[in-house]
Amino acid sequence: MELESRVHKWSLANNSKPDVFVNVGGTRFHLHKDPLSKSGYLKRYLTGVNELTLSPPLNITAETFSLVAGFCYGAHIELTPFNVVSLRIAVEILLMTEADDGGRESLRNLTESYLRRVVFVSVDYIQIVLRSCLLLLPESETTAFLIGRCVEALMEIGDGDCVNEFLEEAVRLPAGDFSVVADAVQQRFPRHDLLYRIVDAYVKEHDGEITEEEKVQICNSIDCDKLSPPLLLHAVQNPKMPLRFIVRAMLQEQLNTRHSIMAAAAVASAAPVGDRHRDIAAAARDSSVTLGSLLQRDTAARQNCRLRAAMNSTSSRIESLEKELDAMKKFLSKESEKQKSDRIIIESRSRNVMDSARSASFHCVHQPSNLNKTLRGDRGSVSNLSTTYRRRRASPQQPQPQKSIGKRLIKGIKNAFSTSSKQVPKKNAYAVEEIYDGLEDFVWIKDDDDDNISEELHSHYIKNK
Repeated sequence: MELESRVHKWSLANNSKPDVFVNVGGTRFHLHKDPLSKSGYLKRYLTGVNELTLSPPLNITAETFSLVAGFCYGAHIELTPFNVVSLRIAVEILLMTEADDGGRESLRNLTESYLRRVVFVSVDYIQIVLRSCLLLLPESETTAFLIGRCVEALMEIGDGDCVNEFLEEAVRLPAGDFSVVADAVQQRFPRHDLLYRIVDAYVKEHDGEITEEEKVQICNSIDCDKLSPPLLLHAVQNPKMPLRFIVRAMLQEQLNTRHSIMAAAAVASAAPVGDRHRDIAAAARDSSVTLGSLLQRDTAARQNCRLRAAMNSTSSRIESLEKELDAMKKFLSKESEKQKSDRIIIESRSRNVMDSARSASFHCVHQPSNLNKTLRGDRGSVSNLSTTYRRRRASPQQPQPQKSIGKRLIKGIKNAFSTSSKQVPKKNAYAVEEIYDGLEDFVWIKDDDDDNISEELHSHYIKNK
């Protein structure tokens, strides 16, 4: 609201409406070009245009830009440990280096003065600023070197425990930001033991997440010459560190050993000759044993790391193959059950169809010998007349006999016997017998109307014989 009020007053005082739009973090500011010319960046990029967007990698929020724009319109900015970092970064990005027409200092000078007078003399304020710096990396260090300056201020005050806490918080940063922090503090430490411990903790914490190149970049901030002998030995034997750093540590350890031999030789120069050679030989022997054992342990450690990685990879691959095999077994089992079920359904349907066909279609074959014997009266009786029914599957190529064929045959034979027996020659009877003899190969489809066809033919024959 204060910025809008400033813009409105400036419009009335100069009889000019806002003529540019500046977009920052989703917020649109309607401002004047002339007041914004105090920013070297805005003056350059608003020339010839009426709209500008401040987007990443420019690390400026809408709130911070509102304070900067208000300063351009003549507003007073109240600096605090919570906003000084963001304002100090905005000053460098927007090039707020020009003094005000009314004699005010530039925003750069105001923020710098506040850091020196207020922040860097208070441990609590320094801690607040350091936390803000972590949230605004890498600009907090690349633009104004705030992290390194805060660490240096803590060391001057004598509070070592706060630097340690800050570096422990930095262990959670991404590799690029942590590298910026490590580079910022390495020049402020007379000894690098603390820095080495923090780097070692970071590498172990993010093992498998960062690349070898990122490890090298982080470890480059450590000066092996500033490590104490115990930590230098630890660095040489540390399998988590990149090989390039281990080689540097080994060379430094060898150089330190040489210096020790030379110092021992200088001290022994005043001693008798026998004692002098013995001391020098002992120092050289200790040196060679140390270097040899270090190389051997380093090689073994790295081989173990590679073997462990290969075993983990193989185990992971085997587990993956077992899962794939189990999935294939389940799939094949489901397919087998499905095929079995389909086969049962098909067989059941086939039986139903065959049963229906058997019940609906069959043929009857007369026994010619019994029929002829019965008709001729040689032996047997009507009860000896038998029919044998054979089931028969209907064929689509063979036409079905008509059910009434038996009726038509009986009708024809009745017509043949329609005259009186006295008028029928005896040879006609023999002709009838021949008709009956021809029935031995006669086949028809049985129905309810044809049940007693054979009995009816026999009765009719006896009656008219």
